[in-house]
Amino acid sequence: MHDSWLIFSNLALPICAGITFFALSRYVLLIAPMRTLVTGELTYKGAAWGFAFFGVYLITRPLQILLGPHPMTLIVNSIREYCMMGLFAPAVFVAMMSLCFGAENIPKRFIVGIFMVANLFATAFLLINAEAIGGSEVIFHIGSYPAYDGVWFHTHNPRGETLMALLFVIRFLDPLFLLFMAGVIVFRHARHYPAARRAVYDNMPKKLYLLAAAVFSFPVSMLITGLLVFIGIPNQWWVYYIGAVLAGFLEAASLRLPLRRDVQVSEHQ
Repeated sequence: MHDSWLIFSNLALPICAGITFFALSRYVLLIAPMRTLVTGELTYKGAAWGFAFFGVYLITRPLQILLGPHPMTLIVNSIREYCMMGLFAPAVFVAMMSLCFGAENIPKRFIVGIFMVANLFATAFLLINAEAIGGSEVIFHIGSYPAYDGVWFHTHNPRGETLMALLFVIRFLDPLFLLFMAGVIVFRHARHYPAARRAVYDNMPKKLYLLAAAVFSFPVSMLITGLLVFIGIPNQWWVYYIGAVLAGFLEAASLRLPLRRDVQVSEHQ
């Protein structure tokens, strides 16, 4: 029974979450030509790329644990973390900024700066992560085939604890804080959506509230996972994927909602 849960949480759940975000990325590209007049091209480009990179992060969890012991676990984990920290988080943040403030009001220097900072965090994380990992261990078997994962939480020496603390700080800044701020920006935009635009696009506040909830879902799941580590329950990665699936459904609900209530058939049909 224990192995069944581990197989589900480490294989089936990440694959479902990854497919969800690949589908969202595709859907965003399909509806972008019909929505960019309202929200701007940068919003949909950022969202589509962000969802694609997040899909890569999610769906490659099985590769991390099935391709063999260390260093394969570290190699795949490094690729996954870079996709999330260096590409997904800044892309979504820029997309949300464009949605709320208008692409014409987002300087290219700001966009470049966000990606540079995110990539510095990602690079620092990968370097420290390579030092912090303590090898790998078998976490379950599929028949006789072993699934391995990295050993990050078994070291009790001061250096190892310092490295883990640094990883938590970087993870808190990117992607957790970056995504949380994106959610706050969208939520605030929904609350203060201009009356003149609301008169035309009366469904936009509802769409924005759903979008804010979607953006909040993943960082909140990461925060819960981190808190579980602090109380002595590490490696609860499945919480990430539950948060990601919830974010995907909320995002889909926001995207499918027409801009106006009196639109009976949405643009994609």
